[in-house]
Amino acid sequence: MQTLVHFSPVLFLIAALPLALAAESTPVTVTVQLDSTVNVMAGGLGASWHAIEDSIPVEGRTSHGGSAWGANPDPEDEARWRQVYKHARWLGFDFCRVEIERRMFEPEPGQFDWNGREMRSLYRILDWCQANGCDVFLQQMWCNVDWLAYPEFRLDPVKRVHSAPCDLDAFADGLAELAWHLLKEKGYTCIRWLSISNEPGYSWSWWQGPPNESLPITPALEKVRAALDRRGLALPISAPDWTDTPALEPQKIDFDHVAGAYDIHSYYSRYDWTPLAGLAVDLPLSLVESRLSDWAKWAHDRGKPFFLTELGSMAYGWRGRDPGPNTFPAALKDAELVVRGLNAGVDGFNRWSFTNRGDLDGQWQMIDTWDADRGALRERFTPKPNSYFTYGLVSRFSAGHSRVVRVAVDGGRMDKNLRVFAAALVSPAGNLTLVVVNDAETAWEVRPRFAGLAAPRTLFRYRVEKEQADDVLLEIDPQQEFRLTPKQIGFTDTLPAFSLTVYSTYRLAHADPGVTVE
Repeated sequence: MQTLVHFSPVLFLIAALPLALAAESTPVTVTVQLDSTVNVMAGGLGASWHAIEDSIPVEGRTSHGGSAWGANPDPEDEARWRQVYKHARWLGFDFCRVEIERRMFEPEPGQFDWNGREMRSLYRILDWCQANGCDVFLQQMWCNVDWLAYPEFRLDPVKRVHSAPCDLDAFADGLAELAWHLLKEKGYTCIRWLSISNEPGYSWSWWQGPPNESLPITPALEKVRAALDRRGLALPISAPDWTDTPALEPQKIDFDHVAGAYDIHSYYSRYDWTPLAGLAVDLPLSLVESRLSDWAKWAHDRGKPFFLTELGSMAYGWRGRDPGPNTFPAALKDAELVVRGLNAGVDGFNRWSFTNRGDLDGQWQMIDTWDADRGALRERFTPKPNSYFTYGLVSRFSAGHSRVVRVAVDGGRMDKNLRVFAAALVSPAGNLTLVVVNDAETAWEVRPRFAGLAAPRTLFRYRVEKEQADDVLLEIDPQQEFRLTPKQIGFTDTLPAFSLTVYSTYRLAHADPGVTVE
């Protein structure tokens, strides 16, 4: 996660607009073309899930490891891990970016420790993913060991964590050894992709040479690919792991020959209609959607998947204990980003992040495991509104490897901006889920239509709206059902202001686990 770029503080205002000003009076029609496929996802929906526990330096408002460490139970704490697992099941994670650092498994050159505390936590995470059909995007965030750091950076804990490896052969051999251990010795078939460094290519990132130079990563990608091949491991490498929703620039992609997948991150996106307030990087969702589409086409034209492996909202504030990333407007924007990303061809999404201290670079956590006042784990782990019930509601009703079908939205505009967005998924077993976001401060009559419906189906409605913001006790049960037939292919409903609505053939009570794999 990017933490060292300093942008101007921003607060987007979500104010009720006079309905007579620009809202359409006509209903919104959402047409789902069941026989028209946009993409078959190589992954699904989940969150970043780190196994790193040891502290990384924090200076002022800068955590040099972002928030990719801490807040996990001890690996032997069965009771607390059962709570973590229960939340992961409710959220229906089927694609997770699992994060590690080199220090965890190779603290000295060629000396591998497969049984340290953090490695045992890693096995805890991978065990859940393996048992629940969750594809793993394995991410080495940084090295953070003296022996691989440049000599000028050694013994300085800040410079060490930001250092690129000074020995690429040793770096590659160690990753190949880890992959062999996890895939062959431990038997984790859930590990599907590998990324070798978090957000390389920036002056603040974790791939630096002395004195403070961003180094190219392609030579390391080539070395790691060769080391994996020597071990007979076909594990694909993903790159470039850049942020913040960079435009596709083919001239910068010199790693096609070794990349088996492509991934980027997105944090500063905003609603298309939101007024700016000093934001240094302007990323309206319309621009983000266009860039995601470009990346997805590039990847798919080469027979490779494209992932959004970190997403979240910084535009409402972050750093320290700032609640901005988990406000309701931020959470609904994240859900809208997923909806628009699905239509753009993205193969998998990871929200930042599942377990997170919440006091390092903002309140990103999807579950509250850490008591920042006490500096200790909580006894009881609870949902963290609002991400748990918005992004989480989408992940709960989406199965891995689903087919994304074409959706057209007619209506739902205010001041020339589209305010209603929809995406539809058909699971491998044929279950249907339609996700609709209304980011306007007005309600709309909505008329979903399902073209190509071949047999009767019943859709159940699930919903979260702004009046339920910050409710840690929220329970989301089926609210209403709609019967469809080949002759009656639609229905009429209402989209509340500032809301997320899911229509799905899955009938899930609140106490039921979410959908992972079929």
